[in-house]
Formats: sequence, structure tokens, C-alpha cells
Amino acid sequence: MEKIVRIGKVTDQDAVRRSDIQKLSPDERVSMVLQMQRKYLNWDENPSIKRVAVIKKMKLK
Repeated sequence: MEKIVRIGKVTDQDAVRRSDIQKLSPDERVSMVLQMQRKYLNWDENPSIKRVAVIKKMKLK
């Protein structure tokens, strides 16, 4: 993932962050979540924590 540095007002940070997230594909969003989990939960260093995932296909109208 490419890092982009923006210089702006503090009040605009939330809107910029939301627009960046909306531009990502669903796969990229899931990838970001998995990267954050690896970084903060240390899955690889703590073998007692099991990773459990269920993938469900949702029928949207």
C-alpha cells in the first residue's frame, strides 16, 4: 500500500480519511484489517490465540 502525506486542517482529517477508505475495494479493506490484527494482536508470536473466521455470502437487495 502506498502512503500519502497530506497537509491540511485538523478539522478536515476525518473527511479525508473517510474518502480514502471509500475508494478502497472490499478486498483491500479486508487486507487492511488483517494487517492491523497481525500488527497489534501478534498472532504469530502468541500461538495460544486461534484465528477463527467465517465467510458468509450475504444476499443484498
